[in-house]
Amino acid sequence: MITVVFLRGNRTVEIDASSIGEVASKLSILREQYVFIKNGKILCEDEPLVDGDRIELFTVASGG
Repeated sequence: MITVVFLRGNRTVEIDASSIGEVASKLSILREQYVFIKNGKILCEDEPLVDGDRIELFTVASGG
């Protein structure tokens, strides 16, 4: 199981996933709307995940 922490909204979920792309798909979120962080490092979409990983999702904000 992968622990996913949404930094805005204080929400935590656990899912079975093997990559960031799979996390986004299973949570029905757009990959482009979040920065995925593990151990203080930003992850790429094809980054492999293993059982027990904890990742944090930070919402991307833009505007003008």
